[in-house]
Amino acid sequence: MSTIAAFYGGKSILITGATGFLGKVLMEKLFRTSPDLKVIYILVRPKAGQTLQQRVFQILDSKFESY
Repeated sequence: MSTIAAFYGGKSILITGATGFLGKVLMEKLFRTSPDLKVIYILVRPKAGQTLQQRVFQILDSKFESY
C-alpha cells in the first residue's frame, strides 16, 4: 500500500477548484491510488453557459491521463 493510500484511507476530503487543471489531476491521482477514500467532495461554480451538473459530468466523462 502506498503512503498516499494509507494517509487517505477512510477519510473524506474537499477539493476546491475541481474543474481546473490541477483539480482534475488531483482527483485522478486520488481515484487511482486511494481506493479506501470515504468521500470526495468537490466545490464547483456555475460558468457562463454551463450548469453545475454539466461541469461535473464533463469532468467525470473526460478521459484521465497519467501525468
